[in-house]
Amino acid sequence: MLVLSSPAPASDVPRLFAWRAALLFCAPMLVNGIGLLYFPVFLEDMKITDVEIGFIVSIPFLVRMIGVPLGAMVADRVSDRSIVMLWSGIVSLVTTVMMFFTHSFWPVALMYALQSLFYAPYVPIAEAILVTGVRRWGFDYGFLRLWGSVAFVFATLIGGWLLDLFGGAMVLPSMAIFFVMTIVMAIAAPRLGQSKPVVAEAMHGSTLSKSPFWHLDFLLVIVGAALVQGSHGMLFAFATNYWASNGISGFQISLLWTAGVVAEITLFFVSGRLLSRFSIWGLILTGSVIAVARWCIFPLLEGFWPHLALQCTHAFTFAIIHVGIQRFMMGRVADGKGASAQGFYQTFIALFNVVTAWASGYIFQIYGVEGFYSMALVAVVGVISVVVAMTLQPQSARSGG
Repeated sequence: MLVLSSPAPASDVPRLFAWRAALLFCAPMLVNGIGLLYFPVFLEDMKITDVEIGFIVSIPFLVRMIGVPLGAMVADRVSDRSIVMLWSGIVSLVTTVMMFFTHSFWPVALMYALQSLFYAPYVPIAEAILVTGVRRWGFDYGFLRLWGSVAFVFATLIGGWLLDLFGGAMVLPSMAIFFVMTIVMAIAAPRLGQSKPVVAEAMHGSTLSKSPFWHLDFLLVIVGAALVQGSHGMLFAFATNYWASNGISGFQISLLWTAGVVAEITLFFVSGRLLSRFSIWGLILTGSVIAVARWCIFPLLEGFWPHLALQCTHAFTFAIIHVGIQRFMMGRVADGKGASAQGFYQTFIALFNVVTAWASGYIFQIYGVEGFYSMALVAVVGVISVVVAMTLQPQSARSGG
């Protein structure tokens, strides 16, 4: 088992670190609560086709494969990671304002691509700051992370209310307001300076590898978890439009998205107790298997209440996997590579999301809601990858751990 080293002295903790870090993570979640869920409605209002919507919503994941690793590497090298976050927020706001003057497919796609490129490193760097607090001073990761989910719920509910009032026209103004908040929180972010080279140890006292990313077991578990996250591509691209076409109101749609995030918050809240009772591998594998079941069940349900219940499984298909992966990386990656590790993971998520989001446009146009079975197949591949990683990792029974 991998363990963290003793926390650094409390006197080193930046003032109000926990709340500043939590609010830092809240800011991009406010943006995501609007952009991720309601941007397809804005596109549909512009009379853009399902195939074109699938292409546009895949753009952030495509450019993230460039923006995340590049931004993360820069963040690990500049005097403070918050500098990259500040520029990320500024450029994202500017591109959002420019989209007010776009009225057709290609201009929207171009501006959205530029925004996504610069916005890409914000969340991974915020995540790295949270993880640094856990490593250095023993903060509760679940507590810090859950406030981002709370912000997502707030944005989702506000978005559903505004959707009923103004339709897709509410999307860009809401995103612009929340991008201003990303700039404010980047300015107020805890200043941690250059990361310490190594603050964690593996079992038997061996020093952590500085570049473990391409070790086969590490790579397979990252790929497996990222595949499961990528299987959410069709949900984010077409669930809002699908629910609306089946008579579910904008406010009810916001409640459907909120249910998943409330379940996620609950999971983050109890994550410390889960980690004391279950292995990291058990958490990741459980969430992956439940993802397969979620996408198999989705096409079979009708109406608000059944979908509300199914949305609660997001606690497993996202949150429990996310907690497991973060703890896995804490034990395998040195602090000085923290942002790069987050970027590595997010790059694979982006890779699989761009494929599923792009493909979902064609699949949904042909098969409708039954296209979700294809997402179950993606999750199955993720499960297989995690299982293989379990047999290869250094502490497996097979290797004598």
